[in-house]
Amino acid sequence: MRDMLVRALRDLAGTARGVVYDVPRAERPRMRSGSPVYADGGNAWGRYLRARRALDDGQLTLLLSLRPLAEDERRLAAGWGAAHANTFLLVEPLDADCDLTDPRAPIAREVFALCEGAAASAPDAAVDARERWTARTPLGERLRRLYGRWVSWDEPLPYGRTHAVPLPLAGPQDTLWARLAPLLHERFPQRAFDAALAELRRQERELFGGTVASARSAFRTRLGLPILHDRRAPDRAVRRLVNRGEMTVASGLPRRLVFGPGRRVPDDMPDDEFERLMMT
Repeated sequence: MRDMLVRALRDLAGTARGVVYDVPRAERPRMRSGSPVYADGGNAWGRYLRARRALDDGQLTLLLSLRPLAEDERRLAAGWGAAHANTFLLVEPLDADCDLTDPRAPIAREVFALCEGAAASAPDAAVDARERWTARTPLGERLRRLYGRWVSWDEPLPYGRTHAVPLPLAGPQDTLWARLAPLLHERFPQRAFDAALAELRRQERELFGGTVASARSAFRTRLGLPILHDRRAPDRAVRRLVNRGEMTVASGLPRRLVFGPGRRVPDDMPDDEFERLMMT
């Protein structure tokens, strides 16, 4: 019934771009004693890491956990060994007793029984491929009551505090992604990127030696920075710093143009031209 559960979770998510965190408590990862780098876990942890690695390309990706996680496990699930940790959006069940990794747990038994019922009434292949049909089943209804809660951090780890925001789903037409996408814009407006990039500039100037577009990298890699729902938000933050005279950017040779203290970036410079300038 795992395949049916994964299918129903995909329909619940509203996007095929997702990873299911299905590591049982008994196999949960833990940092190796005495090491700040290595994490140990069971076979399920290794399988999960391989699935996450396949989508670790810098695009926003839902990370659906089958159970609520402790704080240390949340950070490992979203960030350990990931090249683009801040692009994985962790969503957990609302119910503290929900554990779909344990087939003996009461809620899991209920959900797997509903999976059997859904499998018995599955439509033909054509409908299965084009519709979120499980959303209309008792299985879909039960999953909407169980999910979800979006978990994020308010500053880079290890200091960031956890935020948990409910994602209430109203009916079969509703999805986790439809609820989450607007929250990203509300939680991380342009001013959040402006402030974060200015702080990175003060603390880690070595990050600012490539093109303007390379400033986006930190927002994909570091848990706790604003989530990059708009890929040009860091570019606009760079432009504001340049126009305030706090940064310098330049074009290449032979016709070298320099912008910074005393020379603002022209308002009519296209975004795709500005992103190619070099930060100095």
